[in-house]
Amino acid sequence: MAEDLRPEGLSVYLGDVVITTPGLAGRVEVYAAGTDGMRGAEDSSEQFRQALDDSGVTEQLTVEISQHSELDASGGTRGAGGGADITLEVPAPGEGNGQLILYAAEDGSLSWHLPDDVPPDQVATRGGERRTYHLPREVILAEPSADGAGQRGILGAVGTKLFKVLVFPLIDPVLQKVGDFFARRWEDKHRRNQVRWFGVDDFQRADVAAFAAPDWVKVEGGPSLLFIHGTTAQSNTAFDQLPKETLAELSKRYGGRIFALDHFTISVTPDANVDFLRSQLVALADQSGPGPLILDIVSHSRGGLVGRVLAEKAAALGLDKQISVRTLVMVGTPNAGTALADKEHLSQLLDRITDLAQFIPDAGVTDVVGLVLAILKQLSVGAYGGLEGVMSMNPQGDYLTQFNVTPGSSATYRAIASNYEPPSGAALARIARNRGTDFVFGSTGNDLVVPTNGVFEVEGATGFPIADPLVFTTSQGVDHGSYFGRPEVSVKLLEWLPG
Repeated sequence: MAEDLRPEGLSVYLGDVVITTPGLAGRVEVYAAGTDGMRGAEDSSEQFRQALDDSGVTEQLTVEISQHSELDASGGTRGAGGGADITLEVPAPGEGNGQLILYAAEDGSLSWHLPDDVPPDQVATRGGERRTYHLPREVILAEPSADGAGQRGILGAVGTKLFKVLVFPLIDPVLQKVGDFFARRWEDKHRRNQVRWFGVDDFQRADVAAFAAPDWVKVEGGPSLLFIHGTTAQSNTAFDQLPKETLAELSKRYGGRIFALDHFTISVTPDANVDFLRSQLVALADQSGPGPLILDIVSHSRGGLVGRVLAEKAAALGLDKQISVRTLVMVGTPNAGTALADKEHLSQLLDRITDLAQFIPDAGVTDVVGLVLAILKQLSVGAYGGLEGVMSMNPQGDYLTQFNVTPGSSATYRAIASNYEPPSGAALARIARNRGTDFVFGSTGNDLVVPTNGVFEVEGATGFPIADPLVFTTSQGVDHGSYFGRPEVSVKLLEWLPG
Protein backbone atom coordinates (compact mmCIF):
# COMPACT_ATOMS: atom_id res chain seq x y z
CA MET A 1 0.00 0.00 0.00
CA ALA A 2 1.32 3.43 -0.94
CA GLU A 3 2.13 6.00 1.73
CA ASP A 4 2.75 9.73 1.62
CA LEU A 5 6.35 10.87 1.88
CA ARG A 6 7.29 13.22 4.73
CA PRO A 7 9.17 16.17 3.16
CA GLU A 8 9.84 17.64 6.63
CA GLY A 9 12.36 14.80 7.09
CA LEU A 10 10.39 12.28 9.17
CA SER A 11 10.74 8.61 8.31
CA VAL A 12 8.02 6.60 6.58
CA TYR A 13 7.70 2.92 7.56
CA LEU A 14 6.51 0.36 5.02
CA GLY A 15 6.93 -3.03 6.65
CA ASP A 16 10.67 -3.77 6.82
CA VAL A 17 11.54 -0.74 4.69
CA VAL A 18 12.17 2.73 6.12
CA ILE A 19 12.55 5.77 3.88
CA THR A 20 13.39 9.38 4.74
CA THR A 21 13.03 12.07 2.07
CA PRO A 22 13.72 15.58 3.39
CA GLY A 23 12.50 18.15 0.87
CA LEU A 24 10.69 15.60 -1.29
CA ALA A 25 6.91 15.17 -1.32
CA GLY A 26 5.07 12.39 -3.09
CA ARG A 27 3.95 8.78 -2.71
CA VAL A 28 6.05 5.71 -1.96
CA GLU A 29 5.26 2.02 -2.32
CA VAL A 30 7.23 -1.20 -1.77
CA TYR A 31 6.83 -4.26 -3.99
CA ALA A 32 8.03 -7.75 -3.08
CA ALA A 33 10.00 -9.64 -5.70
CA GLY A 34 7.90 -11.36 -8.34
CA THR A 35 4.59 -9.75 -7.37
CA ASP A 36 2.13 -8.23 -9.80
CA GLY A 37 2.71 -4.90 -8.13
CA MET A 38 6.41 -4.95 -9.01
CA ARG A 39 5.60 -5.74 -12.63
CA GLY A 40 3.24 -2.79 -12.63
CA ALA A 41 5.86 -0.46 -11.21
CA GLU A 42 8.36 -1.30 -13.89
CA ASP A 43 8.67 -3.14 -17.15
CA SER A 44 12.22 -4.42 -17.14
CA SER A 45 13.59 -5.74 -20.38
CA GLU A 46 14.19 -9.42 -21.04
CA GLN A 47 17.88 -8.60 -21.55
CA PHE A 48 18.11 -7.16 -18.03
CA ARG A 49 16.36 -10.14 -16.43
CA GLN A 50 18.64 -12.49 -18.35
CA ALA A 51 21.71 -10.61 -17.09
CA LEU A 52 20.52 -11.05 -13.48
CA ASP A 53 19.95 -14.77 -14.00
CA ASP A 54 23.33 -15.27 -15.67
CA SER A 55 25.05 -13.48 -12.78
CA GLY A 56 23.26 -15.31 -9.97
CA VAL A 57 21.60 -12.06 -8.85
CA THR A 58 18.04 -12.05 -7.49
CA GLU A 59 15.56 -9.26 -6.85
CA GLN A 60 14.77 -8.71 -3.16
CA LEU A 61 12.29 -5.83 -3.46
CA THR A 62 11.55 -2.62 -5.35
CA VAL A 63 10.72 0.81 -3.90
CA GLU A 64 8.79 3.21 -6.15
CA ILE A 65 8.39 6.96 -5.58
CA SER A 66 5.72 8.65 -7.70
CA GLN A 67 3.72 11.89 -7.90
CA HIS A 68 6.74 13.59 -6.38
CA SER A 69 8.15 17.10 -6.28
CA GLU A 70 10.89 18.93 -4.41
CA LEU A 71 9.83 21.53 -1.85
CA ASP A 72 11.51 24.55 -0.32
CA ALA A 73 11.65 25.27 3.42
CA SER A 74 8.16 26.79 3.43
CA GLY A 75 6.61 23.88 1.57
CA GLY A 76 6.57 25.49 -1.86
CA THR A 77 7.88 23.91 -5.04
CA ARG A 78 11.52 24.68 -5.77
CA GLY A 79 14.10 23.96 -8.42
CA ALA A 80 15.52 20.44 -8.46
CA GLY A 81 18.60 19.49 -6.49
CA GLY A 82 20.42 20.55 -3.35
CA GLY A 83 19.82 19.54 0.24
CA ALA A 84 19.82 16.12 1.80
CA ASP A 85 19.69 12.80 -0.02
CA ILE A 86 17.07 10.11 0.33
CA THR A 87 17.90 7.62 3.09
CA LEU A 88 16.63 4.10 2.49
CA GLU A 89 16.88 1.25 5.01
CA VAL A 90 16.11 -2.27 3.81
CA PRO A 91 16.44 -5.80 5.21
CA ALA A 92 19.93 -7.31 5.03
CA PRO A 93 20.64 -9.99 2.42
CA GLY A 94 21.78 -12.66 4.89
CA GLU A 95 25.26 -13.88 5.82
CA GLY A 96 27.45 -14.76 2.85
CA ASN A 97 25.47 -12.53 0.52
CA GLY A 98 26.01 -9.08 -0.91
CA GLN A 99 23.44 -6.43 -1.69
CA LEU A 100 23.22 -3.37 -3.92
CA ILE A 101 20.63 -1.01 -5.34
CA LEU A 102 20.03 -0.17 -8.96
CA TYR A 103 18.42 3.27 -9.11
CA ALA A 104 16.42 4.25 -12.16
CA ALA A 105 15.82 8.01 -12.26
CA GLU A 106 12.79 9.69 -13.77
CA ASP A 107 14.39 9.84 -17.22
CA GLY A 108 15.33 6.14 -17.20
CA SER A 109 19.05 6.66 -16.57
CA LEU A 110 20.67 4.24 -14.11
CA SER A 111 23.17 4.26 -11.27
CA TRP A 112 24.48 1.52 -8.96
CA HIS A 113 24.78 1.96 -5.18
CA LEU A 114 26.43 -0.13 -2.45
CA PRO A 115 25.35 0.19 1.22
CA ASP A 116 26.90 2.99 3.26
CA ASP A 117 26.99 1.31 6.66
CA VAL A 118 28.93 -1.93 6.09
CA PRO A 119 32.72 -1.87 5.53
CA PRO A 120 33.74 -4.05 2.55
CA ASP A 121 35.72 -6.45 4.75
CA GLN A 122 32.58 -7.20 6.75
CA VAL A 123 30.10 -7.59 3.89
CA ALA A 124 30.17 -11.40 3.75
CA THR A 125 29.89 -12.00 7.51
CA ARG A 126 27.29 -9.47 8.65
CA GLY A 127 24.07 -11.24 7.77
CA GLY A 128 21.37 -10.26 10.24
CA GLU A 129 21.52 -6.50 10.19
CA ARG A 130 19.79 -3.94 8.06
CA ARG A 131 21.41 -2.02 5.23
CA THR A 132 21.34 1.75 4.73
CA TYR A 133 21.68 3.61 1.43
CA HIS A 134 21.92 7.30 0.63
CA LEU A 135 20.41 7.94 -2.77
CA PRO A 136 19.86 10.97 -5.04
CA ARG A 137 16.80 13.05 -4.20
CA GLU A 138 17.07 15.29 -7.22
CA VAL A 139 14.10 15.06 -9.60
CA ILE A 140 15.39 14.71 -13.17
CA LEU A 141 12.58 14.80 -15.70
CA ALA A 142 13.14 13.29 -19.12
CA GLU A 143 13.67 15.76 -21.92
CA PRO A 144 11.14 15.44 -24.75
CA SER A 145 12.47 13.15 -27.47
CA ALA A 146 13.07 14.65 -30.87
CA ASP A 147 10.91 11.86 -32.34
CA GLY A 148 8.37 11.82 -29.49
CA ALA A 149 9.14 8.16 -28.76
CA GLY A 150 10.23 8.59 -25.14
CA GLN A 151 13.41 7.31 -23.49
CA ARG A 152 12.58 3.99 -21.87
CA GLY A 153 15.62 2.29 -20.38
CA ILE A 154 16.19 -1.35 -19.46
CA LEU A 155 13.85 -1.04 -16.46
CA GLY A 156 11.19 0.44 -18.68
CA ALA A 157 9.64 2.94 -16.27
CA VAL A 158 9.98 6.66 -16.90
CA GLY A 159 8.65 9.44 -14.67
CA THR A 160 9.07 7.73 -11.29
CA LYS A 161 12.02 6.88 -9.06
CA LEU A 162 12.69 3.14 -8.82
CA PHE A 163 15.09 1.63 -6.30
CA LYS A 164 15.60 -2.05 -7.10
CA VAL A 165 17.26 -3.98 -4.25
CA LEU A 166 19.39 -6.85 -5.59
CA VAL A 167 21.03 -9.74 -3.70
CA PHE A 168 23.84 -12.06 -4.77
CA PRO A 169 26.00 -14.80 -3.18
CA LEU A 170 29.55 -13.73 -2.36
CA ILE A 171 30.97 -17.16 -1.53
CA ASP A 172 31.95 -19.02 -4.67
CA PRO A 173 30.46 -22.56 -4.63
CA VAL A 174 33.67 -24.03 -6.06
CA LEU A 175 36.36 -21.91 -4.39
CA GLN A 176 34.41 -21.54 -1.12
CA LYS A 177 35.75 -18.04 -0.58
CA VAL A 178 35.07 -14.38 -1.17
CA GLY A 179 37.62 -12.53 -3.25
CA ASP A 180 38.90 -11.03 -6.45
CA PHE A 181 37.72 -13.66 -8.90
CA PHE A 182 34.24 -12.57 -9.98
CA ALA A 183 35.30 -10.53 -13.03
CA ARG A 184 37.79 -13.14 -14.27
CA ARG A 185 35.30 -15.97 -13.82
CA TRP A 186 32.71 -13.96 -15.75
CA GLU A 187 35.13 -13.23 -18.58
CA ASP A 188 36.21 -16.90 -18.68
CA LYS A 189 32.58 -17.89 -19.18
CA HIS A 190 31.24 -15.11 -21.40
CA ARG A 191 34.23 -13.69 -23.32
CA ARG A 192 36.63 -15.11 -25.88
CA ASN A 193 40.38 -14.92 -26.23
CA GLN A 194 40.76 -15.47 -29.94
CA VAL A 195 41.84 -14.07 -33.27
CA ARG A 196 39.09 -14.12 -35.91
CA TRP A 197 38.33 -12.96 -39.44
CA PHE A 198 36.51 -9.61 -39.67
CA GLY A 199 34.88 -9.47 -43.06
CA VAL A 200 31.87 -7.65 -44.46
CA ASP A 201 29.64 -10.69 -44.06
CA ASP A 202 30.62 -11.62 -40.52
CA PHE A 203 32.01 -8.57 -38.64
CA GLN A 204 28.71 -8.12 -36.76
CA ARG A 205 28.52 -11.79 -35.80
CA ALA A 206 29.86 -13.37 -32.61
CA ASP A 207 29.95 -16.96 -33.90
CA VAL A 208 33.11 -16.71 -35.99
CA ALA A 209 35.72 -19.43 -35.58
CA ALA A 210 39.13 -18.71 -34.11
CA PHE A 211 42.18 -18.57 -36.38
CA ALA A 212 44.03 -21.76 -37.26
CA ALA A 213 47.53 -21.96 -38.74
CA PRO A 214 46.38 -21.55 -42.40
CA ASP A 215 44.61 -18.30 -41.48
CA TRP A 216 47.86 -16.83 -40.18
CA VAL A 217 49.53 -17.69 -43.47
CA LYS A 218 46.82 -15.75 -45.34
CA VAL A 219 47.26 -12.54 -43.33
CA GLU A 220 51.02 -12.70 -43.86
CA GLY A 221 50.50 -12.29 -47.62
CA GLY A 222 50.73 -8.48 -47.41
CA PRO A 223 49.81 -5.57 -45.13
CA SER A 224 46.89 -6.61 -42.92
CA LEU A 225 44.32 -4.66 -40.92
CA LEU A 226 43.64 -5.59 -37.29
CA PHE A 227 40.62 -4.37 -35.26
CA ILE A 228 41.01 -4.23 -31.45
CA HIS A 229 37.94 -3.54 -29.29
CA GLY A 230 37.71 -1.77 -25.93
CA THR A 231 36.40 -2.33 -22.41
CA THR A 232 33.29 -4.54 -21.92
CA ALA A 233 32.96 -5.03 -25.71
CA GLN A 234 33.76 -7.70 -28.24
CA SER A 235 34.75 -7.17 -31.86
CA ASN A 236 31.23 -7.71 -33.16
CA THR A 237 29.76 -5.10 -30.78
CA ALA A 238 32.54 -2.49 -30.70
CA PHE A 239 32.58 -1.87 -34.45
CA ASP A 240 29.07 -2.94 -35.49
CA GLN A 241 28.11 0.62 -36.48
CA LEU A 242 30.88 0.79 -39.09
CA PRO A 243 29.19 1.01 -42.52
CA LYS A 244 29.56 -2.13 -44.60
CA GLU A 245 30.59 0.02 -47.54
CA THR A 246 33.58 1.30 -45.55
CA LEU A 247 34.65 -2.18 -44.51
CA ALA A 248 34.17 -3.46 -48.06
CA GLU A 249 36.52 -0.80 -49.42
CA LEU A 250 39.09 -1.58 -46.73
CA SER A 251 38.79 -5.28 -47.49
CA LYS A 252 39.48 -4.55 -51.16
CA ARG A 253 42.56 -2.49 -50.26
CA TYR A 254 43.95 -5.16 -47.92
CA GLY A 255 43.08 -8.12 -50.14
CA GLY A 256 40.66 -9.48 -47.56
CA ARG A 257 43.36 -9.58 -44.87
CA ILE A 258 41.20 -8.00 -42.15
CA PHE A 259 40.95 -9.69 -38.77
CA ALA A 260 40.18 -8.87 -35.14
CA LEU A 261 41.43 -9.68 -31.65
CA ASP A 262 38.79 -10.68 -29.10
CA HIS A 263 40.26 -10.48 -25.62
CA PHE A 264 39.60 -9.96 -21.91
CA THR A 265 39.40 -6.28 -20.96
CA ILE A 266 38.61 -6.27 -17.24
CA SER A 267 40.79 -8.85 -15.53
CA VAL A 268 44.15 -8.59 -17.37
CA THR A 269 46.46 -5.83 -18.58
CA PRO A 270 47.04 -4.81 -22.21
CA ASP A 271 50.45 -6.52 -21.96
CA ALA A 272 48.69 -9.79 -21.11
CA ASN A 273 46.39 -9.31 -24.12
CA VAL A 274 49.42 -8.97 -26.38
CA ASP A 275 51.09 -11.94 -24.72
CA PHE A 276 48.04 -14.00 -25.70
CA LEU A 277 48.41 -12.76 -29.28
CA ARG A 278 52.09 -13.74 -29.17
CA SER A 279 51.10 -17.26 -28.19
CA GLN A 280 48.79 -17.43 -31.20
CA LEU A 281 51.53 -16.21 -33.52
CA VAL A 282 53.58 -19.31 -32.76
CA ALA A 283 51.55 -20.94 -35.52
CA LEU A 284 52.62 -18.21 -37.95
CA ALA A 285 56.28 -18.55 -37.01
CA ASP A 286 56.14 -22.33 -37.41
CA GLN A 287 54.66 -22.01 -40.89
CA SER A 288 56.63 -19.20 -42.43
CA GLY A 289 59.71 -18.30 -40.43
CA PRO A 290 60.70 -14.97 -38.93
CA GLY A 291 59.27 -12.57 -41.52
CA PRO A 292 57.26 -9.80 -39.84
CA LEU A 293 53.50 -9.42 -40.17
CA ILE A 294 52.89 -5.84 -41.33
CA LEU A 295 49.91 -4.44 -39.45
CA ASP A 296 47.67 -1.43 -39.59
CA ILE A 297 45.37 -1.26 -36.56
CA VAL A 298 41.97 0.29 -35.87
CA SER A 299 41.25 0.40 -32.15
CA HIS A 300 38.55 1.67 -29.83
CA SER A 301 38.90 2.83 -26.22
CA ARG A 302 41.22 0.57 -24.16
CA GLY A 303 41.94 -1.35 -27.37
CA GLY A 304 44.22 1.54 -28.34
CA LEU A 305 46.45 0.73 -25.36
CA VAL A 306 46.69 -2.86 -26.62
CA GLY A 307 47.64 -1.47 -30.03
CA ARG A 308 50.30 0.72 -28.47
CA VAL A 309 51.77 -2.28 -26.65
CA LEU A 310 52.10 -4.02 -30.02
CA ALA A 311 53.72 -0.93 -31.53
CA GLU A 312 55.96 0.14 -28.63
CA LYS A 313 56.82 -3.02 -26.69
CA ALA A 314 57.13 -5.66 -29.41
CA ALA A 315 60.81 -6.28 -28.69
CA ALA A 316 60.31 -6.55 -24.93
CA LEU A 317 57.51 -9.09 -25.49
CA GLY A 318 59.41 -11.13 -28.07
CA LEU A 319 57.35 -9.99 -31.06
CA ASP A 320 59.74 -7.72 -32.94
CA LYS A 321 60.55 -10.39 -35.55
CA GLN A 322 56.91 -11.32 -36.03
CA ILE A 323 54.98 -8.02 -36.05
CA SER A 324 55.63 -4.58 -37.45
CA VAL A 325 52.96 -1.95 -36.81
CA ARG A 326 52.75 0.61 -39.59
CA THR A 327 49.68 2.72 -38.64
CA LEU A 328 47.67 2.75 -35.41
CA VAL A 329 44.29 4.51 -35.39
CA MET A 330 43.08 5.16 -31.82
CA VAL A 331 39.42 6.10 -31.37
CA GLY A 332 38.43 7.34 -27.92
CA THR A 333 41.55 5.78 -26.39
CA PRO A 334 42.50 6.78 -22.81
CA ASN A 335 46.17 7.35 -23.60
CA ALA A 336 46.39 9.80 -20.70
CA GLY A 337 43.96 7.64 -18.71
CA THR A 338 40.46 8.32 -17.48
CA ALA A 339 39.69 9.38 -13.91
CA LEU A 340 36.69 7.03 -14.03
CA ALA A 341 39.16 4.13 -13.74
CA ASP A 342 40.39 5.38 -10.36
CA LYS A 343 39.19 3.24 -7.44
CA GLU A 344 37.18 6.15 -6.05
CA HIS A 345 35.21 6.54 -9.28
CA LEU A 346 34.75 2.98 -10.53
CA SER A 347 31.05 2.96 -9.66
CA GLN A 348 30.58 6.04 -11.85
CA LEU A 349 32.41 4.30 -14.68
CA LEU A 350 29.97 1.41 -14.33
CA ASP A 351 27.04 3.86 -14.43
CA ARG A 352 28.37 5.34 -17.69
CA ILE A 353 28.91 1.89 -19.22
CA THR A 354 25.41 0.75 -18.25
CA ASP A 355 23.69 3.81 -19.70
CA LEU A 356 25.72 3.72 -22.88
CA ALA A 357 24.59 0.11 -23.33
CA GLN A 358 20.92 0.66 -22.57
CA PHE A 359 20.42 3.77 -24.69
CA ILE A 360 22.33 2.60 -27.77
CA PRO A 361 20.47 0.03 -29.92
CA ASP A 362 21.94 -3.46 -30.17
CA ALA A 363 24.68 -2.69 -27.66
CA GLY A 364 24.51 -6.08 -25.93
CA VAL A 365 22.70 -5.09 -22.73
CA THR A 366 22.78 -8.60 -21.27
CA ASP A 367 26.53 -8.86 -21.80
CA VAL A 368 27.33 -5.42 -20.44
CA VAL A 369 25.10 -5.60 -17.36
CA GLY A 370 26.46 -9.06 -16.56
CA LEU A 371 30.03 -7.78 -16.60
CA VAL A 372 29.07 -4.69 -14.57
CA LEU A 373 27.50 -6.93 -11.93
CA ALA A 374 30.66 -9.05 -11.76
CA ILE A 375 32.74 -5.94 -11.06
CA LEU A 376 30.24 -4.65 -8.48
CA LYS A 377 30.51 -7.93 -6.58
CA GLN A 378 34.21 -7.31 -6.20
CA LEU A 379 33.74 -3.67 -5.22
CA SER A 380 31.25 -4.74 -2.55
CA VAL A 381 34.01 -6.61 -0.71
CA GLY A 382 36.81 -4.16 -1.59
CA ALA A 383 38.54 -6.64 -3.92
CA TYR A 384 40.43 -4.76 -6.64
CA GLY A 385 42.71 -7.63 -7.61
CA GLY A 386 41.50 -9.19 -10.83
CA LEU A 387 40.50 -5.76 -12.17
CA GLU A 388 43.90 -5.03 -13.70
CA GLY A 389 42.38 -4.44 -17.11
CA VAL A 390 40.30 -1.54 -15.80
CA MET A 391 43.09 -0.24 -13.57
CA SER A 392 45.39 -0.03 -16.59
CA MET A 393 43.39 3.08 -17.58
CA ASN A 394 43.89 4.86 -14.23
CA PRO A 395 45.90 8.03 -14.97
CA GLN A 396 47.62 7.81 -11.56
CA GLY A 397 48.08 4.04 -11.62
CA ASP A 398 51.36 2.18 -11.93
CA TYR A 399 50.54 0.62 -15.29
CA LEU A 400 49.83 3.76 -17.27
CA THR A 401 52.49 5.95 -15.65
CA GLN A 402 55.16 3.37 -16.47
CA PHE A 403 53.80 2.65 -19.93
CA ASN A 404 53.82 6.30 -20.99
CA VAL A 405 57.61 6.52 -20.65
CA THR A 406 58.35 3.83 -23.27
CA PRO A 407 60.74 4.76 -26.11
CA GLY A 408 57.81 5.03 -28.51
CA SER A 409 57.41 3.47 -31.94
CA SER A 410 58.14 4.03 -35.61
CA ALA A 411 54.42 3.55 -36.34
CA THR A 412 52.26 6.46 -37.46
CA TYR A 413 49.69 7.32 -34.82
CA ARG A 414 46.24 8.68 -35.70
CA ALA A 415 43.58 9.80 -33.23
CA ILE A 416 39.82 10.41 -33.10
CA ALA A 417 38.24 12.02 -30.03
CA SER A 418 35.10 13.87 -28.99
CA ASN A 419 33.88 16.52 -26.58
CA TYR A 420 30.32 15.32 -26.01
CA GLU A 421 27.29 17.40 -25.27
CA PRO A 422 23.85 15.85 -25.78
CA PRO A 423 21.60 17.13 -28.54
CA SER A 424 18.10 18.19 -27.57
CA GLY A 425 16.02 15.21 -26.46
CA ALA A 426 18.97 12.81 -26.26
CA ALA A 427 18.51 9.87 -23.89
CA LEU A 428 22.05 10.41 -22.62
CA ALA A 429 21.32 13.99 -21.60
CA ARG A 430 21.27 13.41 -17.87
CA ILE A 431 24.45 11.40 -17.51
CA ALA A 432 26.28 13.94 -19.66
CA ARG A 433 25.28 16.73 -17.30
CA ASN A 434 24.96 15.09 -13.91
CA ARG A 435 27.00 16.13 -10.93
CA GLY A 436 28.86 12.83 -10.76
CA THR A 437 30.41 13.24 -14.19
CA ASP A 438 31.11 16.93 -13.57
CA PHE A 439 32.80 16.03 -10.29
CA VAL A 440 35.11 13.53 -11.98
CA PHE A 441 36.02 15.51 -15.11
CA GLY A 442 35.46 19.06 -13.89
CA SER A 443 35.54 21.41 -16.86
CA THR A 444 37.60 18.98 -18.96
CA GLY A 445 35.98 18.00 -22.25
CA ASN A 446 35.17 14.31 -22.54
CA ASP A 447 33.13 11.76 -24.50
CA LEU A 448 31.44 10.54 -21.26
CA VAL A 449 34.25 8.05 -20.57
CA VAL A 450 37.58 9.45 -21.85
CA PRO A 451 38.92 13.03 -21.67
CA THR A 452 39.00 14.56 -25.15
CA ASN A 453 42.58 15.81 -25.23
CA GLY A 454 43.91 12.71 -23.45
CA VAL A 455 43.35 10.70 -26.62
CA PHE A 456 46.00 12.65 -28.57
CA GLU A 457 48.01 14.52 -25.90
CA VAL A 458 50.12 12.71 -23.27
CA GLU A 459 52.70 14.81 -21.47
CA GLY A 460 56.18 13.33 -21.75
CA ALA A 461 55.15 10.35 -23.90
CA THR A 462 57.05 9.65 -27.12
CA GLY A 463 54.84 9.98 -30.18
CA PHE A 464 52.54 12.56 -28.59
CA PRO A 465 50.88 14.90 -29.26
CA ILE A 466 49.37 13.15 -32.28
CA ALA A 467 49.18 15.49 -35.26
CA ASP A 468 45.91 16.40 -36.96
CA PRO A 469 43.43 14.42 -34.84
CA LEU A 470 39.76 14.26 -35.80
CA VAL A 471 37.96 15.89 -32.86
CA PHE A 472 34.17 16.02 -32.73
CA THR A 473 32.81 19.21 -31.20
CA THR A 474 30.01 19.57 -28.67
CA SER A 475 27.53 20.46 -31.41
CA GLN A 476 28.05 17.08 -33.11
CA GLY A 477 26.85 14.94 -30.19
CA VAL A 478 29.32 12.03 -30.49
CA ASP A 479 29.65 9.97 -27.30
CA HIS A 480 32.09 7.18 -26.44
CA GLY A 481 29.92 4.49 -27.96
CA SER A 482 28.88 6.14 -31.22
CA TYR A 483 32.08 6.99 -33.11
CA PHE A 484 31.95 4.34 -35.82
CA GLY A 485 28.52 5.29 -37.08
CA ARG A 486 29.74 8.75 -38.04
CA PRO A 487 30.59 9.33 -41.72
CA GLU A 488 33.56 11.51 -40.71
CA VAL A 489 35.18 8.46 -39.12
CA SER A 490 34.77 6.42 -42.31
CA VAL A 491 36.31 9.25 -44.32
CA LYS A 492 39.37 9.34 -42.04
CA LEU A 493 39.79 5.56 -42.00
CA LEU A 494 39.83 5.52 -45.79
CA GLU A 495 42.27 8.45 -45.83
CA TRP A 496 44.66 6.92 -43.27
CA LEU A 497 44.56 3.25 -44.30
CA PRO A 498 45.79 2.76 -47.89
CA GLY A 499 46.13 -1.02 -47.68
